[in-house]
Amino acid sequence: MFGQVLAILRPTRLSMSIRAAKLQTLRARTAPVAKTALLHFGGYAAVRRLLPSHDVAILRYHAICGPEGHSYADPAICVSPQAFQEHVAYIAASYAVLPLQEITTRLRDSRPLPRNCVAITFDDGYADNLAAARTLSRYGLTATFYITAGCMADGDPFWPSELRGLIQAIPSPFVRLSIDRGAVEIPLQTIAERRKAVNTITKLIKANPIRVREALRQQLRDAADVGSLPSPMLRWSEIAEMQRLGMTIGSHTLTHPNLPNAWPSDASREIYGSKMLLERELDAPVTMFSYPNGGAERYMTSDIARLVKEAGFEAATTSRNAFAGPRSDLFALERIQVAERLEDLVFALEIERFAFRPAPRAAEERRMTP
Repeated sequence: MFGQVLAILRPTRLSMSIRAAKLQTLRARTAPVAKTALLHFGGYAAVRRLLPSHDVAILRYHAICGPEGHSYADPAICVSPQAFQEHVAYIAASYAVLPLQEITTRLRDSRPLPRNCVAITFDDGYADNLAAARTLSRYGLTATFYITAGCMADGDPFWPSELRGLIQAIPSPFVRLSIDRGAVEIPLQTIAERRKAVNTITKLIKANPIRVREALRQQLRDAADVGSLPSPMLRWSEIAEMQRLGMTIGSHTLTHPNLPNAWPSDASREIYGSKMLLERELDAPVTMFSYPNGGAERYMTSDIARLVKEAGFEAATTSRNAFAGPRSDLFALERIQVAERLEDLVFALEIERFAFRPAPRAAEERRMTP
């Protein structure tokens, strides 16, 4: 297996598209047991030594929880505390971990990054991130935590989490939602239908302005009739503790809208307002930003990136799965989505990185332009 990996990674005249296709084939054929063997018998370490990365892997975490957290966070973005402990121990021993601010400064100044460089980030601001910050601190590492500033434990409900709770609480076998001049009826008879309902309504929310999101939320609250749900988000005092542990606090907007679909005035308020609120509560500058949402929906544009820059942020991260480097746009930095199993995460860092090249800035601009 290791010889096959090296054969594919060895410099050749093959185009990047062909190499990427081969790597995707390798990924599909690499069984979990083979990934485990590569990890425990030094295969990944050999790749790091023989073919070190000169770019940076900006890891993108969200919730650190087990199945008990699936009530407030999509299982796809959850990493268990046990797995996270394994991630941190391995990363601390194997990579050069730098604060994201230092990385962006080096990129801005055209200074090289250390070999096999990693930065760690978290989106949303879940309360379980405090334990993650403590784990990082024990290993001498730091991370950037992007906070949805208006949705702390004593603020407005965080809509992705509230949506999950409300759908589970609705007693009816269906819910009827009015959207502008139309309406949609969503079945809720089975567990599978309720899971699908979360995805369906999430797409509706992302595709519409904030006022539509709020109207949908109110209809769901009326249908569930359970009062306020427990908040899964951090408290300001906990964020202050994370600061004392050496963590960087960044902005993830006020209420996690899909910014391109918000009215321009709402998008501006979400970006500027989050920075002002965080800086007032934490008495410290906030210079890092992360665009909310992602996935298949368009979640950023050149106009949104310009608003982020004009608000005084120094850099912004995306959900685009790639390594970042000198050719990356500082306001469209690529990140790597993490996986539960350490073997899968390291496979992405050491094998898939050869297919995940940062795009030139001009290409990134074309991608962001509607």
